[in-house]
Amino acid sequence: MTLGKTEFSALDAAEVREKKIMSGINQYLKERLAEMGGRTWIVSDIPDKKLSNAIKSFKYDGDPESVIGICDNTTLGSAKEGFLLTGAKMIYKEVFEEPVVFPYEDIESIEYQVQVETNAKGKEKKTEFMVIKQKDGETREIKYGNLINRQKLADIVSGALNEFEKFDEQKQLQPIEDLSEELKTAYVKVIVNLAFDDDDNVDDAEFAEILQLMTRLKLKVESRHAIRGYISDINNLVSVPDLVEIIDFNSPDGMKKSLHISLVKDLISAHSSMTGQDTANFSFLEKHRSAFAISDEEIELAQMAIANDRKILDRKYTDKAITKSLKDLTAKAGAVGVPLGAVYLSGSVVGLSAAGMTSGLATLGMGGALGLSSMATGVGAAIVLGVVAYRGVKHLTGSGVDEGDKRREIMLQDVIRQSQRTLNMVIEDINHLSTELSDALSQESVTKAQFDKIRAKLSQYSRASRVLGSKVEKAEADRARLKSPEFLDIDRLKALTQDHDKKKYYDMVISFYEEAQITEEKDGEIVELQVYRLTQSRDSLELEQLGQIFEILGYESTQAAIKGKLKGFLNNDKA
Repeated sequence: MTLGKTEFSALDAAEVREKKIMSGINQYLKERLAEMGGRTWIVSDIPDKKLSNAIKSFKYDGDPESVIGICDNTTLGSAKEGFLLTGAKMIYKEVFEEPVVFPYEDIESIEYQVQVETNAKGKEKKTEFMVIKQKDGETREIKYGNLINRQKLADIVSGALNEFEKFDEQKQLQPIEDLSEELKTAYVKVIVNLAFDDDDNVDDAEFAEILQLMTRLKLKVESRHAIRGYISDINNLVSVPDLVEIIDFNSPDGMKKSLHISLVKDLISAHSSMTGQDTANFSFLEKHRSAFAISDEEIELAQMAIANDRKILDRKYTDKAITKSLKDLTAKAGAVGVPLGAVYLSGSVVGLSAAGMTSGLATLGMGGALGLSSMATGVGAAIVLGVVAYRGVKHLTGSGVDEGDKRREIMLQDVIRQSQRTLNMVIEDINHLSTELSDALSQESVTKAQFDKIRAKLSQYSRASRVLGSKVEKAEADRARLKSPEFLDIDRLKALTQDHDKKKYYDMVISFYEEAQITEEKDGEIVELQVYRLTQSRDSLELEQLGQIFEILGYESTQAAIKGKLKGFLNNDKA
């Protein structure tokens, strides 16, 4: 494919050449530093504590997300000494000494040397060190770092000096919403191609899916109009390999593989939403496997992430289970050799933005697991503190299914916000099309085909808005549901509705619950329990009213919990 003005109108030939020269250093260092072994921590796998220690000790003043690797020379593994590398520099820190910065552009050469001295008794003493010659003529010998493979490190940095002409620090993992419009537009067009693939048509559900993705990626108005025009003309489709090339060309250095995995995850998710089939075995993906350059293991990672996304807001899935599943997902990502954040670059398939996903994981103490932790800055701490306080109340009162309700509420709020933004975007586009239709009607030269085309677009937006409205209603109902306990403490309810003026609430509450049988592990054994469980078939307004009743009754108060336990004890005693 030729990089022409159609795809890259914002770039002239000189900019294209410069971009090609600059790209690669970050990816190169990531791949080569992985060869260093156990004492070297690579981006996305650097524990938060070690990264924080290194940033302070090495006095690194850049963006923490630009750190590619840390070669730790401390006995206890604090990462406060050794070497820190970014796409532009290497910083060396020796114990009790100030850090020394070596910008790559200032280094003439770096070599590993071994000096052997023989004493009077004929005993040899071997000294290993790195020699860094700078372009200003200064030479420095680094003998510190016996816990690090200095020969390998010198070889890696020397390779970077020989292979690249320019050196650039970049965030190692960025949400797609922060990337270029060219990249985002090509990304969405691949999903459009999927929608066309089965029947040469984009139906209402598929169109709503595409609109939601555009919202999560924060496409500008012009880009949305370009996508709308792309959807309206099947004969204008760009081939998937060409679209992937546009994505790769505009990809930040080192993110190409992550973007491919994110795209495949969105394709699998979109195919599932469009067909109702949870599988990665569909023709569109198989046809374009070579363009995506993705392995079976990476596809499994994407599928695993989708399954976790759908469970994360399921109230039947406890915090402990979600935390375990996310740790399993992190381990899978590590085994595949990609950061976990790769599957969340476009957000979550349940409708969360990338920032919303990160904030939600912060409540589980896993905000840094995605490598996107800076997005939660300013909200992550507040969320965690809020959940801690909420956990305390839940523990005392024993109400609700678990402390995860607060986390679910926070995440559902983001889902609702994203859906509302999509609806607002639809209204903007409908207004634009209405103006277009009005202008067409005012022109005597307008053809019936042109008129029908604009009217068809308006009709599709209208139908898609109804699909989106249904999704908002479901999310609102899910959030309202959290205001009531999933499992009802019947003894507590009876104790709280004994008074004459509150008896009416008993029947009202009971009507929302149904008897069910569940299994639970107690003292290492699986036991069956009869419970009252909140029914599924209720709308958000009814659930809001139920939540208000529980609030009036003071169901979650410590006093109510004590009353309920006492009543249960007395009932059992009578029996």
